[in-house]
Amino acid sequence: MKSKLTLFLLLNMFSLLILSQDNPVDTSLIQYESERNYFGINLSPLMAGFFNENIYSNIKSNLIYKRNFGNFNLRASLNYLNDLNTKDYNFRVPVSSSDSSISFRNFYSDYNQYDIRFGFEKIRNLSSVRFHFGIDAIIGFSKQKYNYSDEYFFKDSLGNYSLNTNFSNSSLLEFNGEISSNYTVAGMDISFGMDLFLSQSLLLTLQITPQFSYFIFNSYDLPNSDPMKEYNNYDKSYSDFKLGYFDLMMIYKF
Repeated sequence: MKSKLTLFLLLNMFSLLILSQDNPVDTSLIQYESERNYFGINLSPLMAGFFNENIYSNIKSNLIYKRNFGNFNLRASLNYLNDLNTKDYNFRVPVSSSDSSISFRNFYSDYNQYDIRFGFEKIRNLSSVRFHFGIDAIIGFSKQKYNYSDEYFFKDSLGNYSLNTNFSNSSLLEFNGEISSNYTVAGMDISFGMDLFLSQSLLLTLQITPQFSYFIFNSYDLPNSDPMKEYNNYDKSYSDFKLGYFDLMMIYKF
């Protein structure tokens, strides 16, 4: 559903751009630009439940300030990103099996990031709608948690598998692992947005923001517990690209 919403927004933005080329308009700033200060909040977390059954997955919360300088804005923002899975696990893999039993290893992850972004955006006006293209530099820090646990299922006399929960009376070993890592984050994002003027002082911004980040490993936050050596290479720096967050911003101009 999220990908469909992104595609719909991009198609609308491209259509309006084509119309603006066929019908030349006055490129001077509209009267609302006399109010040069902007302050906004991201409403996307409030809307997440409509498009994703896991409301804590890939959420971006932020506050933004902009200052207008003619046909472009300087901007700065405080951002919080998280990807918290509220289910029992992200994914599971089978680790052993026999005629009467099967065991799975369940993996779970929790990611959050705090950052500051500085950049600018180029503005193009079209009647009561405005488009912008922007670039930001990113600097921040991130904490990432990973853990796993094993589950054993036994076949009963009817051929059905049931979960074994009594390890005290079993010769089986229950393996659990957990690590928590801290990273410094540096990168950049590119935004493609459309501004809808609701009044002289209020506008609604729809924006797609692809971002590239480089995660520099700092330290482990907890003593490692990894008996099965699933996380041997999790103390490395790495790069990451996210195709795009969908931002729905409410902006107040003053």
